[in-house]
Amino acid sequence: MANAIEFGSFYKLLQAARDGNAEKNKELEWMLAEYEHAKDAKSPYDELGQIFCHHGVMELYDYTGTDDIKYINDLSKSVWDYLHVRMNISLSDYMIKSMLNHAREHELANKMSKKWNFEIDEIENNLEDLAKYVTEGIVELII
Repeated sequence: MANAIEFGSFYKLLQAARDGNAEKNKELEWMLAEYEHAKDAKSPYDELGQIFCHHGVMELYDYTGTDDIKYINDLSKSVWDYLHVRMNISLSDYMIKSMLNHAREHELANKMSKKWNFEIDEIENNLEDLAKYVTEGIVELII
């Protein structure tokens, strides 16, 4: 990827929500709403990363059946094992697969290439790594 990207503010809000901070949880909700369309992105990878952060948290909610970050963080290993069996896929793999499907379905690489004047092949070659990067950050904080 051309420039390093980071989502420290996103992960800090996610961590605060995980720890039960209701005010920060509301801030996270606002950030996720902004990230859904990534209007303030500074590069194609920043834009994709923001979209993946939003999509990843939505998939976390879908996978667990709840949108309560603190509750999700408190799930026991046996519940995570059950979810893995029920969904027939690990949370990480579920999130990565979903992000990549979302990118394909919405032709995000093509859109980013045109919008940011970037080679489409470069973007496509980095999609999976970006999805893994975002997923690892979310999963490390939540599980």
